[in-house]
Amino acid sequence: MIDIINKIFVEAGLEEKPYADFKIYILKEQKNFWVIAHYAGDEINNVLNEQIELFVKTKEIVQDPTFDKNVNLLVLNKVSKLDDVKLDDLLQIEENPYHFKKSVMYYTEEELKNLTSAIDESNVLTSIESLILKEEIFEQHKTSFDANSFESLVYRMAIKIPFLKIRINQTNNLKSLEEINKKSVGNNPLDEILEQDFFTLSDEDFSKMTNETILEKLKAIIPNEDKQN
Repeated sequence: MIDIINKIFVEAGLEEKPYADFKIYILKEQKNFWVIAHYAGDEINNVLNEQIELFVKTKEIVQDPTFDKNVNLLVLNKVSKLDDVKLDDLLQIEENPYHFKKSVMYYTEEELKNLTSAIDESNVLTSIESLILKEEIFEQHKTSFDANSFESLVYRMAIKIPFLKIRINQTNNLKSLEEINKKSVGNNPLDEILEQDFFTLSDEDFSKMTNETILEKLKAIIPNEDKQN
C-alpha cells in the first residue's frame, strides 16, 4: 500500500523527504506536510503513544517554522480481515487533537492485490480518480460495503487523501449546476428588487430602513395567495 500512496503523493506534486522508518512529504506552496506511517493489525493501538517521537523526528527533518500547525499523519493499517477493524478505536485516534491532524486508512492484503490489478501503476493518481467516478465501482461499494474486491478501499482512499480529486465532466444530456443556478436566479423577480432596492444601498442607508419598509418592498414581488385562489 505504501508504494501506491507514494505514487499518489508524488504524482500530486508533493516532494518526498526520504527516511527509513516512515515517509515524509511536503507541499511547499501551501506549507503543508504529510507523514505516512504503517501499523499492522493491533499495532495501530500504539499510534497515540508513539506520535510524540514521530512528531519530533519529522520536525527535525523538515526544519520549517510552519510545521507545527500544518502537519498531517496518515496511518496505514493493514488488517488480516475487515472484521478485525474496530472503528471506535480508529475514531479515537483521528479525534486525538495532539501533534498531528490524523487519518487512519485500513485495508486487507486481498483488497490491495485486487486494487493493484485494477490500476495503471505508471499513473496511479489518475487511475484511482477514474475508478472513483465509475458507476459500477460505486454500486459495489454501496451495496456491499467493505465486502467487495477493492471498491470500498477506493472510497476510503478518496476520503483520507485530499489530493484525490473527483473530476466530473459535463455530459451532453446533463446541464452544469452553475448553468442551472444562473437560470434560476435570472428568472427570479426577487433578484431585481434586491439589486435595485437593497444591494445599491450604503450600509448607513440600509441600517436606517425599518423592518416595515423592508417587508413592504418584499411584499411587492411576493405572489398574493388570496388573488391566485
